[in-house]
Amino acid sequence: MSASADLTYDESGRVRFHDSCVTDANQPQFEEEWQRRAFGLAVALSEFGHYRWDEFQGGLIRAIGEWEATAGNTMSWEYYDHWVEALVRVVNDHGLLDDGYVGPRDREDDHEGR
Repeated sequence: MSASADLTYDESGRVRFHDSCVTDANQPQFEEEWQRRAFGLAVALSEFGHYRWDEFQGGLIRAIGEWEATAGNTMSWEYYDHWVEALVRVVNDHGLLDDGYVGPRDREDDHEGR
């Protein structure tokens, strides 16, 4: 696969992802910039072959299930928090980051990404 991917579009002008990537047909909407970046990173890493999309989906299902089982009645629902949890797991499972990496939400100087 090349270092940069060419985007393809369907008849309505929406981005067409790889067949293995089952995304929201209405195109996702984001309340925060970090949510858009997390979504894009998860899709891009899969598209470039670092993991299968169904692997990420399974992690997202597990993250949501764990939330439902432990905190579902006491904590507010934040979909992209579960998305990021699943992304962190699949990235760690595949060794895509060096040990000791500090995520954007953990950096004191990163106020834009919060």
